[in-house]
Amino acid sequence: MRGDIVFRVYGVHEGREKDYFFGCFRTRAEADAKAAEYAAETMEDGTSWAAKHHDRGFVVREHAVTTDFEIPSRPKPRDRYFVKTSAVKNRPGTWDSTRVEVFRRRPEREPERVGEYLRSYRMLQTFEPFRQGARELALVSRQYTKTAVMDLATGEIIAEETEKNPGWGFCPVGFYVPDWWDVNHDYTIPGSELWNADKEWPTGDFGFVWGCVWGDDSSWKVQYLDLSRVQEGIIGRDDRFGYVELGTGRHRSPCLQPEAPVEASHPPDFIEVKREDGKMRVRFAVDLEFDLASGQIDKEGVGRLLGTEEDPD
Repeated sequence: MRGDIVFRVYGVHEGREKDYFFGCFRTRAEADAKAAEYAAETMEDGTSWAAKHHDRGFVVREHAVTTDFEIPSRPKPRDRYFVKTSAVKNRPGTWDSTRVEVFRRRPEREPERVGEYLRSYRMLQTFEPFRQGARELALVSRQYTKTAVMDLATGEIIAEETEKNPGWGFCPVGFYVPDWWDVNHDYTIPGSELWNADKEWPTGDFGFVWGCVWGDDSSWKVQYLDLSRVQEGIIGRDDRFGYVELGTGRHRSPCLQPEAPVEASHPPDFIEVKREDGKMRVRFAVDLEFDLASGQIDKEGVGRLLGTEEDPD
């Protein structure tokens, strides 16, 4: 964070205007070792690579960090928590509810129970831990057309959507909140020449929900979640992407696997976010149908994707 000293490695060459940046390290020992590694490299003919491209060798320079950002800890919240579920019978002719127990993984110790809640439908993949600063939260769904947020320190629900259209809402099937480690790597650290505001993103203030409008379960659509005010009890959701039908594949959250080891999980392979020069982008894997004989794309599917046709009834 701000004021910390890091160590930059540069290659120096006679007559070159700017020294070549080779990386930034947290300790001088790491930087010295990397400089020595570069200096010892040879080319295919056995001659010195450094002598040809950096004839004045490699130098290590101290640099003070000028940002307050701290790289988040690991494991990611998604890898630290899991759920156990059990069916709760309701009156005849109605579907079962699901009792969801939330646990925190603890290496070398028994998992710690965080809390529980009752969901009015099957579990699906409606549990996604995420963080905002030092606070760990989770997207959950207690009622099958609502998204809610649990505080993973207390097990309390701190925010929940209001039902705008009872009986005809958007039913969550799965959630995804991009974690910093889903997008970034620790080989670029604060204080590096390559560090910028893009590297301090994402921060847990947005996410995605995939599912369907009640009764339209032929494919999963995706909507945007505004999580910037969940600590005030407010969740925002909108369909800014239109009627996008996701190609969700076989993704399964590690939170639904109680025996899964604590490791670096991968985000859903059908949602990819990035930020470059301050511009945030998302890429979806979408489901489109083609006529096998002609190769023509399904016009209705494209119309829904582009928002030029009305959603089906």
